[in-house]
Amino acid sequence: MMNRHNLTMKILFFIFLLLGQITISHAEGLKPFSSDGCSLFPDGTFEQQQLWLSCCTDHDRTYWQGGSYQQRLDADLALKTCVSAIGESVIAELMLSGVRVGGSPYWPTKFRWGYGWSYPHGYTKQNSVNEGKAISLLTLVLIVFIALLHFYFLVLEMFFWDKPLGRKTFNLTADFAKASKNLAANQGLYNGFLAAGLIWGLLLGNAGIAILLFFLSCIVIAGVYGGISVNKRILFIQTTPAAIALGLLLLA
Repeated sequence: MMNRHNLTMKILFFIFLLLGQITISHAEGLKPFSSDGCSLFPDGTFEQQQLWLSCCTDHDRTYWQGGSYQQRLDADLALKTCVSAIGESVIAELMLSGVRVGGSPYWPTKFRWGYGWSYPHGYTKQNSVNEGKAISLLTLVLIVFIALLHFYFLVLEMFFWDKPLGRKTFNLTADFAKASKNLAANQGLYNGFLAAGLIWGLLLGNAGIAILLFFLSCIVIAGVYGGISVNKRILFIQTTPAAIALGLLLLA
């Protein structure tokens, strides 16, 4: 039991660090522009070693800033046009294929779309470097709190339901806790899925807003049902934070 308890604490500590890093990354601004040329592709031919380097640098500047999916597509097509204009149409097609696959904002690479921002950033609606993200820091912090809260529910219900901590938290008798232990573990697993869904949405950045809306809605609905059928405290502990986060996302 002690080993399982230690493992659980280590997992929760890792999750806390991960979510904290996600929050910090969203709070950071755009880094100074830098370019690695054509990344994993040559900058030119053997005779002219920097033949299409300027095309790659212009492309990097757009990727550094990031923005919407359409802006990325336009940047990739501009790269193809630029390289084709210097008489290298075959190279242009190869480069277009490479950036379409390797330039996704979801790859944690130094040449991803939006690499000027801390990973993960995803696609955004921004059109200039001065515009902020659609998800505010306040909303992110609240969602991180909700995810941690549901991981805490997972630990209580899966590992401490029939222990003093679990019985005190949920006001259970020893006999009832023992009899319902398996059901509680199943319930705890569902809480873990809700927390994992929120983490998934956060990792996708603004591209994960729809995912966040779905899982926050699930938490609100489950909280309302639990508050009506089980204990009114659930309305304040579970429903209220999720409802506030949901409202902040919808108003963003």
